[in-house]
Amino acid sequence: MIGIVFLLMIFRIPYFLMDIPLTQPELLWQMIGERAASGNLHYVDTIEGTGPFSVLVYWVNHLLVGNSLTSFRVISFLIILFQIYYTNELLIKINAYEESNYIPAFVLTVLFQLSFDFMTLSPALMGSTFVLLALGHLLQQTTINANTVPAILLMGFCAGVAFCFHFAYVVFLPFLFLAGLVIIGFSIQQLCLLLTAYLLPLSICAVFFFMQEGLSELITIYLSLGFQTEPFQHISLNDLLFIFSLPLALALFGYFKNNLLRRMNVTQQKQNQLLLVFLLVNLSSFFLLDRISSYQFMAMLPALAYFTTHLFNLSNKRALQQILFYSYLILIPLIGYSWVFYQIEEPSFYNYAVRDELPTGNPSSEKIMVLGENFEKYTRTGIANPYLNFRLTRRYFEDMNAMKRKMKFLTDLLKESPDIIIDEEGLYREWARNIPSLEVMYSIEEDGIIRKIKN
Repeated sequence: MIGIVFLLMIFRIPYFLMDIPLTQPELLWQMIGERAASGNLHYVDTIEGTGPFSVLVYWVNHLLVGNSLTSFRVISFLIILFQIYYTNELLIKINAYEESNYIPAFVLTVLFQLSFDFMTLSPALMGSTFVLLALGHLLQQTTINANTVPAILLMGFCAGVAFCFHFAYVVFLPFLFLAGLVIIGFSIQQLCLLLTAYLLPLSICAVFFFMQEGLSELITIYLSLGFQTEPFQHISLNDLLFIFSLPLALALFGYFKNNLLRRMNVTQQKQNQLLLVFLLVNLSSFFLLDRISSYQFMAMLPALAYFTTHLFNLSNKRALQQILFYSYLILIPLIGYSWVFYQIEEPSFYNYAVRDELPTGNPSSEKIMVLGENFEKYTRTGIANPYLNFRLTRRYFEDMNAMKRKMKFLTDLLKESPDIIIDEEGLYREWARNIPSLEVMYSIEEDGIIRKIKN
């Protein structure tokens, strides 16, 4: 594992030298932490679909270190290191291979270099840790001497925590039910126990928001509207195919080679089936994403590592093993480095990265509200915007009647008191119509600029 730590550090050097700019999701997570630390209740005072447990982490991180990018990198490094260690120890414990070694740890370490955004503190990364823990308890049920009841409780609880970090991980609830019922053979009582444990973290969140008079907003924004809005596409589908095609091909090749060349016992057959279904379920989460980017698929890396490891274990020829080893060691990180190097030179990369530019004519001391998706104006100005996910905000407002929408908009403006409102979507006139107090407070200028009238 000491070698794995050094390997992770060495792999990060090229990304560091490429001077990758701040990304829009990272800026969003920084703003979420800042607003939470300022006393704004998420979903009520900030309309955005990040999971409640992720918001808690960004809030604490902002209080301690100001949500700096360095803290994002350091915490993510520790989380990744834990996932690598846990995955390797898990596969040894369940006797997934004929020999116990650190090849899965090596394979997973290399897989984490597929994209630079795997190495930031995303809700997907934090949630995937608990997905992995839930998967570990499920895989341990394939062994003969497994203690079922505590494992089912922990399995459901970890999956529920993962869902509270990242909404797309709700797909693992039907996976646990299907796998437990068909492959492991859970009874109805055990499935009910699993569901009860799964709902416990969400119930804790519900009680907290109920006490803060924000339960309806939690249900509406996180549980209802989050997956109904159109996702923001930071990178194209071609980029996703470029990043994941080779790892998926190697994993599938390892799966078929393992089935053809290896005589597996009943336990190993169940493990093979579970991880294949787990991989497919991960891919299906694509339809629940709020932002299309490579970091959203981090939870499937342990399954890819499991199948890819078979390519190294099933060959007895030392020369072939060395060729596979060095080819894998070079090609997988090269995919990540080349993708970033190419993207940085393309203007379309600023659908993902943030230009650190001050809006023309606006001093940095002014607080800005943007009615739109443009985060660049917040890099060096004050934030006075509760609408951090404007697609979700627009859908949320459309479901209100006209009077309730006007009251919500007026309340938000009075509370935030922005100096400048940049109306990118052209909705200010509609939302502020027939509100006399706003006509006194703000004047509408050209190019969608609404400026506060100073007394």
